[in-house]
Amino acid sequence: MAGSSVSILMPVPPGAPPPAGVREEIARYLATTGFTFQIIVPEDISYGVAFRRGMSEARGSVVVVVDSDLPYPVTAIGDAVAIIESGMAEVVFAESRLRPREGALVRWILVPGLPDTSLMLKAFTSSSAKLIAAETKLAGDECDLEVGFLVNKYGFRVERLHVELASHALSRLGPMRALAAAIRIRLTNRDMGYRAARRCPVCFSPEVWTCAQVPGNVIRACGRCKCRYLNQFAEDDDTHPVRRVLRPHAVAADQTDVGHSDSAREKTSRRRMAALRKQLPAHARLLEIGVRDGSFGAAASREYDYVGIDRSPAVARHARARGLEVYCATLANFVNTGPSFDAIACFHVFENMPDPHDALSRIKELVKPGGLLFLTTFDTEGLMYLLTERKRMAQNFRTHLILYSRSALIELLEHSGFEIDAIGPDFEYRDHKFLRHVAGSRWPAIAPLVRGALRLLPDPLLVGTGSIRILAKRRAGAATNARAIRSVEPTHAR
Repeated sequence: MAGSSVSILMPVPPGAPPPAGVREEIARYLATTGFTFQIIVPEDISYGVAFRRGMSEARGSVVVVVDSDLPYPVTAIGDAVAIIESGMAEVVFAESRLRPREGALVRWILVPGLPDTSLMLKAFTSSSAKLIAAETKLAGDECDLEVGFLVNKYGFRVERLHVELASHALSRLGPMRALAAAIRIRLTNRDMGYRAARRCPVCFSPEVWTCAQVPGNVIRACGRCKCRYLNQFAEDDDTHPVRRVLRPHAVAADQTDVGHSDSAREKTSRRRMAALRKQLPAHARLLEIGVRDGSFGAAASREYDYVGIDRSPAVARHARARGLEVYCATLANFVNTGPSFDAIACFHVFENMPDPHDALSRIKELVKPGGLLFLTTFDTEGLMYLLTERKRMAQNFRTHLILYSRSALIELLEHSGFEIDAIGPDFEYRDHKFLRHVAGSRWPAIAPLVRGALRLLPDPLLVGTGSIRILAKRRAGAATNARAIRSVEPTHAR
């Protein structure tokens, strides 16, 4: 951090004396850190006006707002800068351990995570500071609530910094002022007074909010289609802080990794083949996107003209070793040298495609009119997902980009030129070892009961996974031009 540039913004309340001693103390501390710094002290103006003016004058890569009386150790400034420079967050809100909680009604009207209104200490990256300051409208201390609302609206990563205060700090906002400010912020947002947030990549709605954070990223929720998706889709997996690669089921698996047994995966594949057999004639041409361990391909190749593609070279080599026709390719760069396919199967692969509209457009080109799309994916409207959403959020987004709701998938498929033929829950086989591991890690109190009950049940066991299975047929004719809709405003640009 020796080469970091820091801008310190110290708003002075109207009528208060200039904080000469505090300014010198901050300058002495920053001189010892090696930062290149500037200190901006707007005087005799309200907090919101000082916030916007100071952000416009800031030239540092990190902008820190501090209290003019500095009721906390000066080293808290360095801690806030360190969090920003480490890449953990784009915005830091300081709070005391004796934090005066905002009213539940205020948090319900705005967002659950609001700044501590008794402290001004905040840190921003330069880009987030410019955007948030440009969108704020309130002039007084209510601007802090507006900042918290906009940080959530635009999907910035937030971290909390606990500071020790010399005495108990009082909120700068009374309950009635905070409630009035919250209502005013909501009305401004409803009247499109703020810049629209990045649109949902599924339904293009601007009604998106931050619902959780995972390491290095933010999970956004769409209020219209109920989908969940990562805030940033990096094209290079090696530079992305969140793992989102398809994990192949290698032949020699790590013994410490509790996965699904071969028998469970094969029985699941046979179950899927039984559902597909009712829809396809013999010797139909079938494409599987994402072959994983190759168990479905092995079962499908006995009855159909099977072709598979997978983005992982190791998975493709392993499938070809089993005698399957599998190519190392993505859906976008796959070249079909034969006739159109009678059916395309995607088993928990659609969630890894960053642009669902382009993916379905490509699938529509590969499958013949009247052809079948066999799709399985998570359902964010399902009861199992709703009950375990918070606990499994980070786990789900280690390997997925978008989690869809049932209603969003139906609308997406119909707009892309498909007609829903059947939709229902998807069941998969799980072996007892995996179920014991899940029970012991998530519900240790009932793990002994689960182990006892499993002794009476078959192994592997058919269980619900919170996923849905969709069978859709391609309609003849052109689909809705989603690219024209998206060209009006980018869906994934802040």
